[in-house]
Amino acid sequence: MKTLNLLERFDWDEFERVVILSPHLDDAALSCGALLHALSDRVSTLVVSISCGTSRRLTTDGSRKIERRHGHVSARTRRHEDITAMHSVNADFVHLSFADGIYRRSPLTGKLIYRNARERWVSPRIDDMAHIEELYLVLRRLCLDLGRILLVSPMGIGHHVDHQIAAKVAVRLAATAAGADLLFYEDFPYVADPRIGRGDQDDPLQALARLQLEPTRRFALPVDVDAKMALLRHYATQIPALFGDDNGMRERIADHQHRCVPSEFYWQAVPIPPYTPKEN
Repeated sequence: MKTLNLLERFDWDEFERVVILSPHLDDAALSCGALLHALSDRVSTLVVSISCGTSRRLTTDGSRKIERRHGHVSARTRRHEDITAMHSVNADFVHLSFADGIYRRSPLTGKLIYRNARERWVSPRIDDMAHIEELYLVLRRLCLDLGRILLVSPMGIGHHVDHQIAAKVAVRLAATAAGADLLFYEDFPYVADPRIGRGDQDDPLQALARLQLEPTRRFALPVDVDAKMALLRHYATQIPALFGDDNGMRERIADHQHRCVPSEFYWQAVPIPPYTPKEN
């Protein structure tokens, strides 16, 4: 499939707004940092970060205690990082109060749906359906009926459950509402390093197939490595886990290329036609 230049293939003046769905408070910058820079003087851009809430659990004495899992940074700190990052690229932003997947509890049993960090890399579970429906309704009210928008969604590369849910909701939004064009971004750094995420090889075609979609167009956007690194440094608490250090970050960004140029990649797709058996 031929790879097209993203900025040249859209008439950005036709869009009322570009809405980028960010499952967590760094995903838009990680995967779409070059796009955020490029659109800062072209069109109004809104980044909707989904899992930004502070998770609290009702204790036996009736009080609510903040839940913390090993290695996780407070939501307040992460929100502050994101605010400074979004200001640096002139992007509007919304922080929704949904809990990260590893904190979500079954509305029926009150037990954790994904019991440990390893269980983040699975398909959404039935006990998470209420969360998915609520997310759809919130995003429908927030993003749509604003004129024509370009909705930019993760693909779910790497199998992170929160990314998969965001992608499924985006597909539903685009299918049920007029005025929303759908574009997928490759989940970075999962697409660049199979050791991150579930730890197996995954790619855009597999991610689209899980969404029952087939690709129609692939786009590339050149990345200014230094500019993207400057944006990502705002998320100081996340860099050690994702890249190790500055050198690791530079290497990961610079090595993800199109025609020897560091690049971000985006896809358009359509539903896979239903199978119809041939008549004898």
